[in-house]
Order: sequence, then structure tokens, then C-alpha cells
Amino acid sequence: MPNIHPARVAFAAYLAIAAAGCASMSFKGATSARPPEQPKSGPGGSDYRHADIAVDSGGTGVNAWYVFQPTRPRPASAPFVVVMHGYGDYEGYEMHEELIRHTVRKGNVVIYPRWQTGPFEPCAAGRQIEECVTSALRGVRGGLAWLQSRPSSRVQPDLARAAYFGFSFGGIITTNLTNRYATLGLPEPKVIFLDDPHDGGMGGAPEAAVDQYLTGIPATVKFVCHSSAKGIISMSGKLDHSCNAIFPKLGHIAESNKDLVMLYADDHGTPRMRSEHGVCTSTPLPKDAYDYYFCWKQFDALRSAAFDGTDERYALGDTPEHRFMGVWSDGVPVRELKIQKAAPIIPE
Repeated sequence: MPNIHPARVAFAAYLAIAAAGCASMSFKGATSARPPEQPKSGPGGSDYRHADIAVDSGGTGVNAWYVFQPTRPRPASAPFVVVMHGYGDYEGYEMHEELIRHTVRKGNVVIYPRWQTGPFEPCAAGRQIEECVTSALRGVRGGLAWLQSRPSSRVQPDLARAAYFGFSFGGIITTNLTNRYATLGLPEPKVIFLDDPHDGGMGGAPEAAVDQYLTGIPATVKFVCHSSAKGIISMSGKLDHSCNAIFPKLGHIAESNKDLVMLYADDHGTPRMRSEHGVCTSTPLPKDAYDYYFCWKQFDALRSAAFDGTDERYALGDTPEHRFMGVWSDGVPVRELKIQKAAPIIPE
């Protein structure tokens, strides 16, 4: 039997409770107003460049991977994106299917490392994160090698335009991988988007599994760290965890290139909009306006800002475009994002 730390069990249980709670709670809001639909254009919008995606997989066990390529039409090359799932996702890609599909149809090739096969495989605790980092690295390398092995028939990743997304424990893995990209031979991160990152509270100190210094992350990166108002930092004793622990280590990144953001719940209409841990996942929360106006919009706009020098007002800074979360069907705006340049960011 592995030496299982109770805090890891507690964190896995938290995810299970959140999923069960979302399945059982009433989603009736204060009015019958409907949430915003997906915008027709722009960051987060439905103006897709590609009508479909191709899905392939390879590797075995904790070193497995999925690759997603845009099709109809299939481009010769596309920007390179890594999407890193959170703790407790043991097979498939359901946790981030909608985010991946949107990102690929917008014109990117995505690698999804399958770095976990069970609650304690390959790592059982935050202090043992290196096994999970290694598995994720092998998944990224495996997917890249597969794409590059047939340049005439597979979309070639444009490694000069690389973006990384990481959720929860996958956000901690993403932080460490991008911090070590140069020595690991990974594409230089131009974009990093962390969604409620957390290592499970191991080791006593907040996010002890994060590298002690993060100066390996390029100073020019476009960086956003998101905390849900009902996510990790809302838990008892966790205010100094998640983004509030990571952001102070990023002093070398220009203030204009990084943001702390917070998403709030909004119960004005039906179904009400929730701000739990996992707003950018496909499960347990369904695809909704928080995907369109935050998760997808944020990631799209960060890539546009980094790769093309456009849409930065939707991606960074305390701007109306960045804060905007859409409008309920009765004309009432959805509660805006909270945006800061320094930690801590605190739920109201």
C-alpha cells in the first residue's frame, strides 16, 4: 500500500463532493432570465476557422496522450497548445472536452497529456509531484513526436507560438513545466493560463509543490491566474493558497503582462451561474456563459495578444472588455470579473 497522506484524500473528496453537489442542487435563479448565448465573433465566439477536429491518442499508462488537430480545412501548421487536466481524471479527455474542441476549431493544435491513471498513480501527494511532472512531460513529448513524424499528413505545431493551460493540480504541473521549459526542451511559453491551481495542501506551506523560484518562466509571457470565488481560496485556511501563493513569485514578469482574476457566481437568472472549482471544465459544470465569456474568451484573447498583438484589452488589464461577462436575456449584465495586479485576491 502506498503511504497515503490524508490531505490528498481530502482534496480528492472535495472534487467528488463538488461534482455531486452540482448534480443535485437546484439551478433556479432569482428570475426566469436566461444566461448569455455564445457570442458570434471575437474571443470566445463561434466564428470558427475549422468545422471539425481530428482526435488521436498514443502512449500507455501514465505516459499516454491525446492530440487534437483542426480539420475542414486542415492547415499545414497551427499554434501549439497544451491543456493539462486536474487531479482525479483517470481516462479520456471529458474533463476539458469543450475547451479543447473550441480551442482547436479556433485554429490550434492541442496536446492533452494523460498523466494520471488512478488516485495515487503516478504520484500520491503534492510532495511527490515530480512523478506527475515527468508523466506529463512524457505525454507532451509523445504527442509532439507523433505530430512531427508525418509532416505531410499531420498538422505541424508552430512551436514559436506556444500556450499552456492548467487546471487545479494540473495547474501546478503546468507552472513547474513552464518554469523549467528551457532545460526540458519544451516550447517557450508565450501564454500561461492557470485555472484555480492547487496541490492539495501538502507539505504545510501553501502550494509547496510549486518550484521555489519561478524565474524560469519568461518575463515576456502573457500570464493569467484565475481563482473562483467559491473555489480553492474560499475554503477554510486556504486564502494564501492557489493563485495567491503563485503570483508573488512572478515579480520578474511585467505588470502589464500578468493578471489575477476572480470569477463570481450570479444568481440573477435561471439557471444561475456558479463559481465553483472547475468552471472551465466540462464536468461537473456544463458548458455555459462562463465558458464563452471567461474561460474561452480569456484563453483566446491571451493567445491573440501574444501571437498577433491583438485583443489584449480582452485578455489583460482592468478593462471593460476584460471584465465583461455577457448580459442576461432581460438586459442585466452578468457580474463582472474582478481583476488585480497584486496578490492577494479575496472573495467578497
